[in-house]
Amino acid sequence: ASCVELPSVPSVSSEDLSTVPDQTGVYAVLDESQIVRYIGITRKVASCVELHRRDVSTLTKFIKFHITAPDAPKEELQNLWKAWMQDAIELTGGIPDGNMKGNTMWSLKKEASKSSKPELRITSGKGLEDLSVPLDQILKGVVESNKVVAFIKGTRMEPACGFSYQVVSELTKLDVDFEIVNVLDEMYNPGVRDAIK
Repeated sequence: ASCVELPSVPSVSSEDLSTVPDQTGVYAVLDESQIVRYIGITRKVASCVELHRRDVSTLTKFIKFHITAPDAPKEELQNLWKAWMQDAIELTGGIPDGNMKGNTMWSLKKEASKSSKPELRITSGKGLEDLSVPLDQILKGVVESNKVVAFIKGTRMEPACGFSYQVVSELTKLDVDFEIVNVLDEMYNPGVRDAIK
């Protein structure tokens, strides 16, 4: 078993996620009868639980979680997940159905239309010297022609830093239609990072 055994962790209602932090850890999703249906490992516990609650609401009634250090090594998280899985097997006599091979019900799905929306490209990819209009005017036009534009490090599907991840998560949670400009993309967005400072 683990130093933080699954049975000893109190469960909280999925109706009130205010006590569930959006931090690194291991979590278990339980149904109405408090049977473990899925055990997950993530860098954002609350966000994952919220997606499970949306996608598998009938089985997501209670949550157990253990938060680790934000920079916990992957191996540490995997070991805790394995220990919780062993605890669940000992309690129920089998692997939680959500963790069984081939079960995709618990796979976290983001809305395809929003998650697959491409990032805006400021240039054609030939560099700043190929522009006939100054970069600041192009950026002004981008901001004025879109309701919400997030200038982030990385992409919609793979934000490259915690702040960028938080921006994308919050806008997605709010169901806002937004555009992304990847300030790290020097091929299509050269100079943008410095221009928006």
